[in-house]
Amino acid sequence: MTVLETIVHESTAEHTGTVIWMHGLGADGHDFESLAPMMDSPHTRFVFPHAPIRPVTINGGIRMRSWYDIRNLVSGPYNDRESLEEVEGSHTLLLELIESEQQNGVPFKQIILAGFSQGGAMSLYTGCRFPHQLAGIMVLSSYLLFPDAHKTESHPSNIQTPILFCHGSHDPMVDIIQAGKKSYDLLVEEGRTCEWHEYPMGHEVCMPEVREISRWISECIP
Repeated sequence: MTVLETIVHESTAEHTGTVIWMHGLGADGHDFESLAPMMDSPHTRFVFPHAPIRPVTINGGIRMRSWYDIRNLVSGPYNDRESLEEVEGSHTLLLELIESEQQNGVPFKQIILAGFSQGGAMSLYTGCRFPHQLAGIMVLSSYLLFPDAHKTESHPSNIQTPILFCHGSHDPMVDIIQAGKKSYDLLVEEGRTCEWHEYPMGHEVCMPEVREISRWISECIP
């Protein structure tokens, strides 16, 4: 059975909650590891999984860490860009990771799913379908996968779960309007509790965003 390898930053006080934070295309679990000490969350454990290695079409078929294949970068509807089979495969691996945290004593409602780019898409895909209430879902420079299927496959357990969107206004990879804001608007229309923050940056993370993330995590996992 395939199990995700992880980088773990343990809590500095009694462990009461966990953030599972997914990296973007071509990166690995070390990508956001350095941000864990910047979070004002001493009771929180940070888990940074490595995505599986697979060929990526938009990068000429080169094998790299990727949560799913991306076939093209066409703007607009995103229903045919990604491999559903690979998204579902990563979804299953993330479910196992969430359940392992719960088996180690962390209630589901004290677990946040977070991610950047592809990782953010997976956090949203998995979080909205998860059958138990989570503490929060964090979506950085990312978007909603398969929005048509989302409407019928979402689970009501997380309809009130806080969702944080952060996006760069100059993002050349994941368009802030066609991908980020459109995803946010769709979820708000469903009655979900969402926050939207944008920053004058590209496909990256900035310090004001890091401070916002720290504030939000400490509110979701007191």
